[in-house]
Amino acid sequence: MGRVLISGHWGGDRNPLPILDLLARGFQSLAPTWQMQCAPFGPGRAFVEAMRSHAGIAVLSTAEEADLRVLGARYRDAILAGKTPVLEGGHLAHTDGGVAFLEGLSGLSRADYSDFDRWFFSAIEQSRVLCRRGDFYAAFSSARPLFGPSSTLALNPDLSLRSDADADFNRQWMRLLHQVAQPYLPLQGQPASLVEPGRIAGSGASGGAGAVISALGGRLISDGDFLAYHTHLQSLLAEVDLVIILEPELHSPLLAESTLPTLTEAAAHFALPVLAVARSSSLSAHERAEWGIHGVLTDENEDFEALGQRAARTWAN
Repeated sequence: MGRVLISGHWGGDRNPLPILDLLARGFQSLAPTWQMQCAPFGPGRAFVEAMRSHAGIAVLSTAEEADLRVLGARYRDAILAGKTPVLEGGHLAHTDGGVAFLEGLSGLSRADYSDFDRWFFSAIEQSRVLCRRGDFYAAFSSARPLFGPSSTLALNPDLSLRSDADADFNRQWMRLLHQVAQPYLPLQGQPASLVEPGRIAGSGASGGAGAVISALGGRLISDGDFLAYHTHLQSLLAEVDLVIILEPELHSPLLAESTLPTLTEAAAHFALPVLAVARSSSLSAHERAEWGIHGVLTDENEDFEALGQRAARTWAN
């Protein structure tokens, strides 16, 4: 008899719960004495499902709503309702630097202003007054910044150069965000340092909305770190004997920005074996060890119940 935690995700736009359940059913069909616990963990729909029981936190994900103006308005509504808003997203195919999100959040439309700079400062001031009510966050699945050579304004999600980049707008947007940047408080007699909202990790997430949230004084945090804290990951792992992680593509460049390292590092703290389940994998034995993975199962046909049975044959004995 043992206990297994089945966690992870199967792509940002897919609900992981039915997949986790199928894997658990397959595992338990060959290991009926084992206790199963399923916990979604990842970007997009997995993030939403993992946080669903937290009534005081309003999770807004680009996986469920693509219109950032709408998300900005919902973020505003959450603050007015006394909830803690969290905008979750990653490296999007389209980005306007956060303009649409700021429109929705502030309630001020660009179309009502003849001067873009005047609209921006009015929208920032309106939003700052709103956001003083409590904590607010952006959770990111991509740590790329908004500005710079490896930013979301410069690169597509597949890391090819954007053909629609507007250099003049990018310079103007960078200047404006710089002007409203929040300085760090002086430390031990040192001068205050400036926090550039568009250059910190995750500021390019959700179409640049991460930079806007940072400029307003909100916190940017990775999906993995946010979920690890709010789902009490350490407590979950302290009660199990095996961890199975769903991560659809096991390729080193992709894993660097995935939530898998958060899970494997936490599992290593308890010396737990980790089995990764994927659609495909290019990891060598050395790379698996580097990522904290002890075994890999793949199936391009996505027969999750069969994958659960395969896991039980090897790991439940």
